[in-house]
Amino acid sequence: MSRFLTSTRYFVIVPILGLALAASFFFIFGGVGLVRLLIELLRYALNLGGEEMAGLESGIIIFEVVEFVHTFLVGTVLYITAIGLYQLFIQEIKFPKWLQIDNTEELETNLIGVTVVVLAVNFMGAVFIGDHQDFLGFGAGIGLVIASLALFGGLRAWATKLGKESAQHE
Repeated sequence: MSRFLTSTRYFVIVPILGLALAASFFFIFGGVGLVRLLIELLRYALNLGGEEMAGLESGIIIFEVVEFVHTFLVGTVLYITAIGLYQLFIQEIKFPKWLQIDNTEELETNLIGVTVVVLAVNFMGAVFIGDHQDFLGFGAGIGLVIASLALFGGLRAWATKLGKESAQHE
């Protein structure tokens, strides 16, 4: 039974591959879209036929760029999750210290950090484009999610610390 359970850890390869592939698509499509936007902006700036952009305000252009940042951040969340699952279930990978995942708490902390940034980028994008009627409600909702994630992370770290301290006293 032990051998069977040990070998079932390789089933995690399926979500790892899926997450890595999804992250790659976010990076590729985001990168191609960003380059395309920058080429359009350059053509408009040089007056080389970018007439369709004549009515754009700088806030909308900034929002478009922020949307690509958002796309890259979502790809980053997927990539970090894939790497973390691989390191937790398959084997350690030599990555920079900040990307070393030794337990689920570290994976959660990385994901929470990137998620907070994604939410902040969403709010910033909404402010630049002005597409919400109720910025206070939208911002408060995002703030509530961020506060909840911070509370979860803090309580999780506190519980882990207490567990380590009680193990040392035994």
